[in-house]
Amino acid sequence: MKFKNLSFSGKAVWQNNKPFTWFLLCLLLLHSFLKIIFYQYNQPLIFAGTETSIAGTEKLRLIKWSLGQDLLTLLGINSFLLFTLTIVRFITEKISAWLVLILAWLVIPFFTLINSFALILNLADIFYFRFHFQRANADLLYVLDHPWNRLMQQHFFFILIFFVALAGIIYLMLRMHIKLFRSFIRGNNCRLVTAVLFIVLVSSVIFKNTFSRYLVPTYPMIELQSKQLPFVQNSFHTFLYSYFRKGEAVVQKNYMSNAEADSIMPIRKKLNISNTITGKKNIVLFIMESVPYDFFDSSSAYKVSMPFFDSLLQKSTFFNNAFCYAHESNKGITAILTGIPTLSDIPLYHSPYINMPFTPIGTALKQLNYQSMFCIGDEYDNFGFAKCMNWLGIDGYYSKEDIPGYKNLPAHSMGLQDAAVLDFFRQKINQQQKPFFAIQYNISTHYPYDIEASFAKRSPANYNAAMKAMQYYDYSLQQFFYAAKNESWFANTTFIFCSDHWLFPQAKLGPYTAVSSSRIPIIIFDPSDTKKKIINRQASQFDIHATILAAAGYRDSIISYGNNLLDSNSAGNYVFSKSGGTIYQVIDSNYVLGFNTVGNKAEYLYDYKKDISLHKNLAADKNYSQILNVLLIRIKAFLQKTTSHYNSNSVK
Repeated sequence: MKFKNLSFSGKAVWQNNKPFTWFLLCLLLLHSFLKIIFYQYNQPLIFAGTETSIAGTEKLRLIKWSLGQDLLTLLGINSFLLFTLTIVRFITEKISAWLVLILAWLVIPFFTLINSFALILNLADIFYFRFHFQRANADLLYVLDHPWNRLMQQHFFFILIFFVALAGIIYLMLRMHIKLFRSFIRGNNCRLVTAVLFIVLVSSVIFKNTFSRYLVPTYPMIELQSKQLPFVQNSFHTFLYSYFRKGEAVVQKNYMSNAEADSIMPIRKKLNISNTITGKKNIVLFIMESVPYDFFDSSSAYKVSMPFFDSLLQKSTFFNNAFCYAHESNKGITAILTGIPTLSDIPLYHSPYINMPFTPIGTALKQLNYQSMFCIGDEYDNFGFAKCMNWLGIDGYYSKEDIPGYKNLPAHSMGLQDAAVLDFFRQKINQQQKPFFAIQYNISTHYPYDIEASFAKRSPANYNAAMKAMQYYDYSLQQFFYAAKNESWFANTTFIFCSDHWLFPQAKLGPYTAVSSSRIPIIIFDPSDTKKKIINRQASQFDIHATILAAAGYRDSIISYGNNLLDSNSAGNYVFSKSGGTIYQVIDSNYVLGFNTVGNKAEYLYDYKKDISLHKNLAADKNYSQILNVLLIRIKAFLQKTTSHYNSNSVK
């Protein structure tokens, strides 16, 4: 077998490089097609008051970065393919033409699968972005536990579409790779492209500071607004970038002296429990899956009629300005049970920072002779929750496999329905040594909200699936409390309700802002104090950790970014959240500021009390410079303390 067309002049050069060029262009076209669908489907998610219609110059910038990110990803994958094919040709000519057949079936399937995976990941992100608020990253490896089991629980029609799309993508990629390979073997040597790519790769290593602006997926934030970043990124690129940097994801931030940061954001503290519930109170924590504040807001179109909660709020303490830290369950459970923000892309309890200084809630309560347990109707260790509970020092972990006859109980896509799990939870509490700390993580309110059909029919016709699921959860809790109120432990128990994160309460996207996307309900009910209280001050998931320890009478110092919710003297006036990849927010009683950690600048400032839809960005308005600076100092102190916390063995 002989090489042909090795000339580097005129038409021959184009002909030699034509197959690989067309191959890349076809892949680029496919990725661009998915990007257009992503843009159209997720456009309403553009943050806080930005109009859905984008100016022409803005669109040109989006197109430029979009093509650049996709092309960079494709070159990164297929440069190796190109070099491999070049080696195969050399072997074919110098050794044996038959050897090419063996090498072909090693090379072609490998790169077919990689290119297919890149396309599938971008396809999946079209729909998954609404749950994650950013492109795919290493967190996906921990969220999609038992993916095939989850898939098989879906409607047959969706399963069919998935496998047809999967087979179509793989078949198309296989045909394209075979065609490219045959072209190479027939003599279309791609020396020019190989040489250019080799020079680019070597240059990117030598001049890495210059090329890093193109190699790092977060770079476009410097030119584009952060809310537009997902529309230009490539999911495969962000996933790999996140995966390979997971061991060094937290970079130390230094904005001020350590003493100033400590004074603004003290994280080692002693709880003032003199004016709170003291003694050996039992504590039951309900972590509510994907429950937004909207379900409790009487002014919202998505207020749900909930007999149990509506009654409970008449004799509880309700925090109506509470916020979650992030949009993922693993970050929510960490914030609630440790009082610490997750800065790594992957769950904190899976990360290299697992040994950072903190106050494990189970271990701390054990010092007060508390017995602790965690219960969920999902499969064992899904989302890594079993590992998380072990990390926290929780004594018992119960999943659906522990519930007698679980295979015959009502179930849905995520596990068992709430009613049966809550009944099991009550029975396990009865077996606990007193005092106890018990956690129940419900899942029926998790997407796709496929509750029992017979119950769904009871809901009003205008309720969407999420609202019906919330009504079902309310019913399940009502049954739990109806039985629990007769138990000996009930009267001496503090009940706390907190969402793990906010999620769209509506079928179609409506108002979505930097504030509404983080608002959650927090409720504290104590049968010994049934006075109705509505607390308007800011509250955070971080506060739950400190509140639980205070309710138990824990008097040692703790490490926490939150405060005791039941102590008005220690309450914070600011809450912090993470919106997407690199935007951190600070919210006070009137304003929300978004800080871009890549450009180290304030990206937006809104008066959310007056400007509910957040249409007017005040970040550049000199009349609000004082407010901007106050919030800037707060968010910078937060980031400096958190990054220092992650990178040190001790905390002041």
